[in-house]
Amino acid sequence: MKKKSLQSKRIRIGSALLVVAAMGLAACGGSSSSDTTDGGSDTTEPAAESGNLADALGYTDNLLPDVKCSIASVLAMTGPGAFYGKTMGRAIDMAIEDISAAGGPTFDNTVWDHKSGDPAAGATAITEIVAKGITIKLASYVDDLGAMFAGTTKGKVFTLDGGGGTSVFGKGIPFFWGTRAITPNDTLTGVFEWFKQTYPDKKTVGLLGWELGSLNQIIKDDVLKEIKAAGLEFNGLYELNAVGAVDFSQSITKIKANQPDLLVVSVYGQDPGLFANQASTAGLTSVLVGSEFTPDGVKASKGTWENGWTFAYDYFDINTATSPIATYFLSQFRAKYGEDPDFYAANFYENTIRLWELMREAADSGVTADKLCLGVTLEAALQADLTMVSLYGGDSTTNGASTQDAVTHSVKERPMGVFTYKDGKVTNLASFGIGGAGFEMAG
Repeated sequence: MKKKSLQSKRIRIGSALLVVAAMGLAACGGSSSSDTTDGGSDTTEPAAESGNLADALGYTDNLLPDVKCSIASVLAMTGPGAFYGKTMGRAIDMAIEDISAAGGPTFDNTVWDHKSGDPAAGATAITEIVAKGITIKLASYVDDLGAMFAGTTKGKVFTLDGGGGTSVFGKGIPFFWGTRAITPNDTLTGVFEWFKQTYPDKKTVGLLGWELGSLNQIIKDDVLKEIKAAGLEFNGLYELNAVGAVDFSQSITKIKANQPDLLVVSVYGQDPGLFANQASTAGLTSVLVGSEFTPDGVKASKGTWENGWTFAYDYFDINTATSPIATYFLSQFRAKYGEDPDFYAANFYENTIRLWELMREAADSGVTADKLCLGVTLEAALQADLTMVSLYGGDSTTNGASTQDAVTHSVKERPMGVFTYKDGKVTNLASFGIGGAGFEMAG
């Protein structure tokens, strides 16, 4: 396959799409904060953009209209993380519709429910997926907390996980690719630099996270390494709670007895909102920095987040999403659902259109149509060219791009930052990349 440069993937567009981009900029505004309602949007519903997805991507030929593929998605359709399944599923469905409407292939998506991080459900799902002969998969919860890895590898099921990425325990798994930054680990260098500049007299760090059994030590070792590298002090507090916990009273008692200056809150879904509410009631004084911000968390916080919730990750900021593909996505999502998309919707739309991108590259390299829907084909296409189109980054005339690491299968570059949600608005406090690259305080 012909190797493409990063710049060649950042498609330059013509004057017709410049109009589309300008419309998107007007809709998004240019401020450093975004207005939200319960973590959603107060944006009135606009009409969809003119043009189609192929135009936004710069595709003029090799659209593969006669190709029909069966794919799988394994999402949290039930349980405390059902919010994720809803937002991810809507984005996948919309991307499939947009690809077809643009003259691209037809994707038949079958959804499996991992029940919000139940490894047994994930193990059942991958067994059934392989039995059905499906070898392309969109995944979440780090392929259901690792339970699907073995089946994914053995069945050669090409997988993109835009929900949890690879985490530190899923790096290098054959056919499994994490397409988002690892939280909290990838963010910590930037978070600690922001913390040191904002609170120069504070030094100690603790963590609240999910209980993941045998995976705990792998994550902890990496977190402790990051604390030490930043010149901060681990205060010994490393509290773990069950996925989907609703009562954090025991952890809060331990935190109150040994409060760190900074508490990294690395739980997800409704959990961070519930914890923040209970922590506020208990009078915790640690600076809290979460790993996520969702409408579900806002609701679970019962108003606590309105007083301020600081978080750090590769948040999809609609105010900086100005590329042709990002503005097209924003317009389509708002027109279809009447609200702004969140981070997970952006990631799963992005990953779905990437399937089309990889299939086109495979076809360009001579792969015949009957083999374009095979996991081994997409795996080979990605290994040959590790850069894919992205809704993140770029500018009004150039689409963003993201590059995977050939060894870890995680992302090598990803825009991230520290943000605060307060009184219905998200404000950027600091920006940086993986490993704190290009760190810059806002304002």
